[in-house]
Amino acid sequence: MSGSKLGKWVVTGVSLLWVAWAGWDQFGNLSEDDIENHSSSAVQERMRDCSGTFKQRYECKENIVIQSGRSTFNAMLGRMSIVVVPPILLIAGLHMLNRRRPDDDGPSDDLLQEHHRRHHRRRTSGHS
Repeated sequence: MSGSKLGKWVVTGVSLLWVAWAGWDQFGNLSEDDIENHSSSAVQERMRDCSGTFKQRYECKENIVIQSGRSTFNAMLGRMSIVVVPPILLIAGLHMLNRRRPDDDGPSDDLLQEHHRRHHRRRTSGHS
């Protein structure tokens, strides 16, 4: 097995292990505090502080719900990045490394030149 193929298998294995471990770590035990919505206790507690006219209380509560949704989205995006970005960087690094290294599996330049010389001789000797 060539180094390139072995590297791909290692990177694939490491990436899958990372995604499994980090996915479980980041999403396996989410608490209510991690995911806020209009019915979560933290949001309900903040909504109790809204006062004023009906319109002011409604706008206050609406702003709290919108902000908690944004916070939850950003937190989940951060968690997803922890799971996905390291394997992507590892795969990209391997790809760049393989592109910079000469291809060991292909024919050498000397073999290609010899093939072209023989092919050229056959074409020119048949037409003379």
